[in-house]
Amino acid sequence: MSLHVDKISGIRPVGNLDLYKVREVLASSQISSDQKIKFIRHNHAEISHLVEEKISSDDFKIIMDNRPLELFKPFKNSYTKAGDKKLLAIALGIKPNEVDNYIKNVNLQVRSMQDLNVMGLSKDNYKEVKTYVFRHGTKEQLINFFDYELSHAKNVLKMLYHTLEYNSGGVADYFIRPIHRLDNGTMLGIYNVIDKNLKSSRSAGKISDVQAQETAEWALARIYQIQNNQSFHNAIKLRKELS
Repeated sequence: MSLHVDKISGIRPVGNLDLYKVREVLASSQISSDQKIKFIRHNHAEISHLVEEKISSDDFKIIMDNRPLELFKPFKNSYTKAGDKKLLAIALGIKPNEVDNYIKNVNLQVRSMQDLNVMGLSKDNYKEVKTYVFRHGTKEQLINFFDYELSHAKNVLKMLYHTLEYNSGGVADYFIRPIHRLDNGTMLGIYNVIDKNLKSSRSAGKISDVQAQETAEWALARIYQIQNNQSFHNAIKLRKELS
């Protein structure tokens, strides 16, 4: 995107404005804060119209990727969740108070492991709901969507290694916050999903016996590490509160 600066309006994108260009301007390290503020003021009406009208699946993901949830910031995260729900409602073309039921219905369909076409759910709508669930969903929803992702992955090993790393928008990031406790029951549910899908891929000839075994062992160790990281962070928080 080509940009130019003028003294009145600051940074202005050349050509039609869309949410991707807005995000690109606000995330740029080459543009000053004052210029970004002027850009928002100058384009306020158009930006508001873009957000209220429709958000594409890609736009929604970009916004979510740039709205990080923070460790030990429950109030800030609750406001972020409210904003995320509104953005999801806009992306889905429904009202915010309909989002919870929509997610519950999609979760039931995902749990059945049916193809998106069979579910009558568009690929974009599924991606938007999945992104939201991996940030704010219940543990049951997380496990169901995780299972669905692995079951339909072209490369189950690549997806597994990715989602169990931090800053991936996946399983590991879900448990970075104390509100999402990685208890032993949830840990068992996650590992059962991994074990099932590794065995399925091995039976289908997509991965070898050695790959299945080594990945299963790595995944188990990784889940314990995520749980221990969460316990460690909670201990630090408790120590600060008591000091």
